[in-house]
Amino acid sequence: MKLTKTFVSSAMALSLLGTCNAFAEDANIYSIQFTEDGKHLVTGGSSGLLAGPRDDYTGGIKVWEANTGELVQAMGQQEDLDAVFGMDHSRVGQRQPGISNFRDLVMYGSYPNGKVLVLPSSLGHITESQAVRAPAFIGGAMDFSNPTPQRVKLEGSGSRAGSCDDNPYMYDYVGPVVPSDNGHYAAIVVNICHKQVVSEQNTRYDYQSSLLVMDLGSQQIIHSRDNIDAGVYALGISNEGDRIAYVGRDQFAVLDLATGDKQLVEEYSDAEFMIPRQFSKLNFSKDGNKLVSLDFIYDIKSGTEQPMSWVANNAEPPERISNVAIAPDLSYFVMVQRKQALFMIGEDGLPVSYGQADDILVMDTKTGEQVALEITDSLTEGKQCVTDVSPDSERIAVACNGGIMRMFNARNGEMLWSKRNVSYKARQLSKHLIQAWNDYGTTEFPFPTLN
Repeated sequence: MKLTKTFVSSAMALSLLGTCNAFAEDANIYSIQFTEDGKHLVTGGSSGLLAGPRDDYTGGIKVWEANTGELVQAMGQQEDLDAVFGMDHSRVGQRQPGISNFRDLVMYGSYPNGKVLVLPSSLGHITESQAVRAPAFIGGAMDFSNPTPQRVKLEGSGSRAGSCDDNPYMYDYVGPVVPSDNGHYAAIVVNICHKQVVSEQNTRYDYQSSLLVMDLGSQQIIHSRDNIDAGVYALGISNEGDRIAYVGRDQFAVLDLATGDKQLVEEYSDAEFMIPRQFSKLNFSKDGNKLVSLDFIYDIKSGTEQPMSWVANNAEPPERISNVAIAPDLSYFVMVQRKQALFMIGEDGLPVSYGQADDILVMDTKTGEQVALEITDSLTEGKQCVTDVSPDSERIAVACNGGIMRMFNARNGEMLWSKRNVSYKARQLSKHLIQAWNDYGTTEFPFPTLN
C-alpha cells in the first residue's frame, strides 16, 4: 500500500483539481497554465457573480503575454458557465450546486489558434426526480476567436442509467476527468451504479466504472474500456493519449491502450469504495514511460521504483501541500505549502483574512535542496496559490487569491515580472466610488484612468 498512498496523496495536490475558496473575489485566480508553445499564460478565476454592472467586468478567463505579463484577452462570464452547466450539473461530492468559477481550466494548443476548456474533475446531473445521473457531456469549450461556449459532449453516457435510485448515497456520475499535461487528451471515467439483491437480507450496491479517452482537439472518443474497476479514486493519462494509470477500489494498474496490455502495480482485496470529495491526478513523465510522485519515480516497463533524493536522505517534503507542478525535464518540483489563516469579521461585516502567505518551494529532484520564491509579505494576500511550469522548464508562474501573479526564473529564483489580475475595465471613476453632489449638481473630479 506504500506506493498507492504515495501516488494518491501526492496527486491530491495537483493543479487540475484547483482549490476551494470560501470567499470568492473577482480578482482571485484559481488556475494558471502555460500555452503549449510557452508564449502565453491562461488564468481562470471568478465568473463575476459579484461584479456589479456586467459591462464593467472583464471576464474570468484571461490570456497574458508570458514574457512581459501584458494582458492580451479577457473572456468568460457567469452566463457562459450557466449555458454549459446550469444549476442541475455539479461537481460530485461538493455541497454547492452548479459551477461558479473557472478553476477547472484546461488549455489546448496555443494562442490565438487554441482554445480553453472547462472540465470539472467530476460531474453529476440532478434529474427532475432528484436522481443523479451521468451527464451526456463533461464540460465546455471556447475558442479565442469565438468565445461562445459549446458543450464537450460525451456521446452515450447519458443513456447509461443504473438501478440505485433507492439509495441516496449511490448514484451515476462522471469522474475523475483528467487531461494530459499537454492538454491534448482527457481520460474520463463513467460510473454506473448497480443494485444486486443477493438475498432477502442482503442487497449489494456496486459501481461499474468504464474508461473513455477523448481527443480534446476533435472532441471525439478514441479509446474505451468497459468495467475497469468498481470506482476510481485517481487517474492519469500520457501526453500521447496511449497510456492510462488509475487507482480504483480493486487495483492500481497501468493500461497500454495501443496493445491492450494491463500492468498491475497493486491489488486490493475486500475493499469498499467511497465516493471521494476530491479526485486525484496521477502524473506521467513527458515520454509516458514513468509515473512520478513526490517520493518515487515508477518505471512502468521494469516495474521498479526509484526514490527521490529527499526520500533517500530521510528528508520529508513539506506538509499541507495544496498544489504541485512538475518540471517537464523532471529536474524540480514546485510546491505550494498552505499556511493556516485566521478569518475575522471586519467593521463592514465582511470576512477579513489574516495570517501568513503560502510558501512556494522549488525542490531540486537530484539534491533535495529547497528554494522559496518570493510572493508577498502581506498578511492578507498570497493565499491559496496555484502554479505551473513552462514547457521548456525554464520559468515558473505563480498566481494567488487576491490577484497576485508573478513569473520567476526557475534556475535562480529571480522574479521576472509581477502583475495584478484585472477584474474591471478601466473607468474614469473607480467602481468603489460614487459621484459627489453639491448645490450645482454633479461635481466632476479629474480622477486618473485606473490601470
